[in-house]
Amino acid sequence: MKRKVGSLLVLILVVGIVLLVMRWNDYREKDLVDVLNGEEIEQFIYLEPNTETAVHFQQTAFEDPETIKEVVDFLGQYKVKKEEESNFSTRYPDEQFHFMLKYTDERITVPSMIERDVLLFHNNQYTITNGPVDYSWIEAFLAKQKQ
Repeated sequence: MKRKVGSLLVLILVVGIVLLVMRWNDYREKDLVDVLNGEEIEQFIYLEPNTETAVHFQQTAFEDPETIKEVVDFLGQYKVKKEEESNFSTRYPDEQFHFMLKYTDERITVPSMIERDVLLFHNNQYTITNGPVDYSWIEAFLAKQKQ
Protein backbone atom coordinates (compact mmCIF):
# COMPACT_ATOMS: atom_id res chain seq x y z
CA MET A 1 0.00 0.00 0.00
CA LYS A 2 2.84 2.39 0.89
CA ARG A 3 4.46 1.63 -2.44
CA LYS A 4 1.29 2.62 -4.37
CA VAL A 5 0.97 5.88 -2.44
CA GLY A 6 4.66 6.64 -3.01
CA SER A 7 4.34 5.90 -6.72
CA LEU A 8 1.27 8.12 -6.93
CA LEU A 9 3.09 10.99 -5.19
CA VAL A 10 6.08 10.63 -7.54
CA LEU A 11 3.75 10.64 -10.55
CA ILE A 12 1.97 13.78 -9.29
CA LEU A 13 5.33 15.47 -8.71
CA VAL A 14 6.60 14.59 -12.20
CA VAL A 15 3.38 15.79 -13.85
CA GLY A 16 3.56 19.03 -11.83
CA ILE A 17 7.14 19.66 -12.91
CA VAL A 18 6.30 18.96 -16.56
CA LEU A 19 3.37 21.40 -16.40
CA LEU A 20 5.55 24.10 -14.80
CA VAL A 21 8.21 23.71 -17.49
CA MET A 22 5.57 23.86 -20.24
CA ARG A 23 4.08 27.04 -18.73
CA TRP A 24 7.52 28.63 -18.39
CA ASN A 25 8.29 27.79 -22.02
CA ASP A 26 4.96 29.20 -23.19
CA TYR A 27 5.44 32.56 -21.44
CA ARG A 28 9.17 33.14 -21.91
CA GLU A 29 10.52 35.63 -24.45
CA LYS A 30 10.80 34.08 -27.92
CA ASP A 31 11.67 35.06 -31.45
CA LEU A 32 8.56 36.14 -33.34
CA VAL A 33 9.31 33.73 -36.20
CA ASP A 34 9.39 30.85 -33.72
CA VAL A 35 5.91 31.77 -32.50
CA LEU A 36 4.70 32.02 -36.10
CA ASN A 37 6.50 28.79 -37.17
CA GLY A 38 8.25 30.87 -39.83
CA GLU A 39 10.10 27.98 -41.43
CA GLU A 40 6.81 26.28 -42.30
CA ILE A 41 5.04 29.25 -43.92
CA GLU A 42 3.96 28.45 -47.44
CA GLN A 43 1.72 31.43 -48.07
CA PHE A 44 1.57 34.85 -46.46
CA ILE A 45 -1.84 36.48 -46.80
CA TYR A 46 -2.09 40.21 -46.24
CA LEU A 47 -5.55 41.40 -45.21
CA GLU A 48 -6.07 44.94 -46.42
CA PRO A 49 -8.91 46.84 -44.74
CA ASN A 50 -11.58 47.59 -47.32
CA THR A 51 -13.80 50.52 -46.40
CA GLU A 52 -15.56 50.74 -49.76
CA THR A 53 -17.48 47.47 -49.55
CA ALA A 54 -19.19 45.37 -46.93
CA VAL A 55 -16.24 42.96 -47.04
CA HIS A 56 -13.98 43.79 -44.12
CA PHE A 57 -10.70 42.81 -45.78
CA GLN A 58 -9.35 42.33 -49.24
CA GLN A 59 -6.88 39.44 -49.34
CA THR A 60 -3.55 39.51 -51.11
CA ALA A 61 -1.65 36.21 -51.01
CA PHE A 62 2.12 36.00 -51.37
CA GLU A 63 3.38 32.53 -52.34
CA ASP A 64 6.77 33.29 -53.85
CA PRO A 65 9.44 31.76 -51.57
CA GLU A 66 11.67 34.85 -51.86
CA THR A 67 8.83 37.16 -50.86
CA ILE A 68 7.94 34.94 -47.91
CA LYS A 69 11.62 34.83 -46.90
CA GLU A 70 11.72 38.63 -47.02
CA VAL A 71 8.72 38.86 -44.68
CA VAL A 72 10.08 36.15 -42.35
CA ASP A 73 13.48 37.88 -42.25
CA PHE A 74 11.79 41.17 -41.34
CA LEU A 75 9.70 39.56 -38.61
CA GLY A 76 12.76 37.64 -37.42
CA GLN A 77 14.25 40.76 -35.87
CA TYR A 78 11.49 40.95 -33.25
CA LYS A 79 11.06 39.16 -29.93
CA VAL A 80 7.75 38.55 -28.22
CA LYS A 81 6.48 37.54 -24.83
CA LYS A 82 3.05 36.00 -24.31
CA GLU A 83 0.66 37.88 -22.04
CA GLU A 84 -1.36 36.18 -19.31
CA GLU A 85 -4.60 37.77 -20.50
CA SER A 86 -5.67 39.21 -23.82
CA ASN A 87 -6.71 42.75 -23.01
CA PHE A 88 -5.95 44.47 -26.28
CA SER A 89 -7.33 47.91 -27.06
CA THR A 90 -6.02 49.74 -30.08
CA ARG A 91 -3.85 52.79 -29.56
CA TYR A 92 -2.52 53.04 -33.13
CA PRO A 93 -5.32 52.06 -35.54
CA ASP A 94 -3.40 53.54 -38.48
CA GLU A 95 -0.45 51.22 -37.81
CA GLN A 96 -2.18 47.86 -37.90
CA PHE A 97 -1.03 45.02 -40.08
CA HIS A 98 -3.55 42.18 -40.52
CA PHE A 99 -2.45 38.84 -41.92
CA MET A 100 -3.06 35.09 -42.12
CA LEU A 101 -0.53 32.33 -42.65
CA LYS A 102 -0.83 29.09 -44.58
CA TYR A 103 1.66 26.39 -43.67
CA THR A 104 3.22 23.53 -45.59
CA ASP A 105 1.01 21.05 -43.70
CA GLU A 106 -2.14 22.88 -44.94
CA ARG A 107 -2.86 24.67 -41.62
CA ILE A 108 -4.21 28.19 -42.01
CA THR A 109 -4.21 30.64 -39.14
CA VAL A 110 -7.11 32.80 -38.15
CA PRO A 111 -6.72 36.48 -39.02
CA SER A 112 -3.95 37.92 -36.87
CA MET A 113 -2.68 41.44 -36.31
CA ILE A 114 0.46 43.38 -35.44
CA GLU A 115 0.13 46.88 -34.02
CA ARG A 116 3.38 48.59 -33.02
CA ASP A 117 4.31 46.50 -29.97
CA VAL A 118 1.43 44.02 -29.84
CA LEU A 119 0.83 40.77 -31.71
CA LEU A 120 -2.58 39.14 -31.65
CA PHE A 121 -2.05 35.61 -32.93
CA HIS A 122 -4.77 33.00 -32.68
CA ASN A 123 -6.34 33.62 -29.27
CA ASN A 124 -3.09 34.84 -27.74
CA GLN A 125 -1.73 38.30 -27.15
CA TYR A 126 2.01 38.93 -27.24
CA THR A 127 4.04 42.00 -26.36
CA ILE A 128 6.77 42.78 -28.86
CA THR A 129 9.62 43.37 -26.44
CA ASN A 130 12.03 45.06 -28.82
CA GLY A 131 9.42 47.04 -30.75
CA PRO A 132 7.89 49.10 -32.08
CA VAL A 133 7.52 47.29 -35.37
CA ASP A 134 8.85 49.30 -38.31
CA TYR A 135 5.52 50.09 -39.96
CA SER A 136 7.21 52.11 -42.71
CA TRP A 137 9.00 48.90 -43.81
CA ILE A 138 5.63 47.14 -44.04
CA GLU A 139 4.16 49.98 -46.11
CA ALA A 140 7.17 49.99 -48.45
CA PHE A 141 7.06 46.21 -48.79
CA LEU A 142 3.34 46.24 -49.67
CA ALA A 143 3.81 49.10 -52.14
CA LYS A 144 6.64 47.17 -53.83
CA GLN A 145 4.48 44.03 -54.06
CA LYS A 146 1.58 45.92 -55.67
CA GLN A 147 3.78 47.08 -58.58
